[in-house]
Amino acid sequence: MENLKTEVGTVQSLKAKSMTARRTKAQSKWRDKNRFVKSQLNVMARTITHEGLLEIASTFNLKGKAEAVAFCAYVVRAMKQKSDRDAATYLYLDALKAGFKRDRDVFSP
Repeated sequence: MENLKTEVGTVQSLKAKSMTARRTKAQSKWRDKNRFVKSQLNVMARTITHEGLLEIASTFNLKGKAEAVAFCAYVVRAMKQKSDRDAATYLYLDALKAGFKRDRDVFSP
């Protein structure tokens, strides 16, 4: 009976190693293919930030929080560009910046 348990454990161990090797190979292939166009961003954020990203994703019909982060960066860059030519946008962006800095401890990790 002990030999049967050992054989089953060995087979399961080999399957797990095989799956890990396939995952590693697939990840390496993905990284090689997307090396210059994508990088992974792992950040810790407060729950309020995650909830905000989910809300943005839902409101603007985005695919998820990662796309919401990209959208937010896009919007801020666009507002910054527009603020170079438009005083109202400059003042609005400046007020948002001041508000974030004032309440930074609520939003920052």
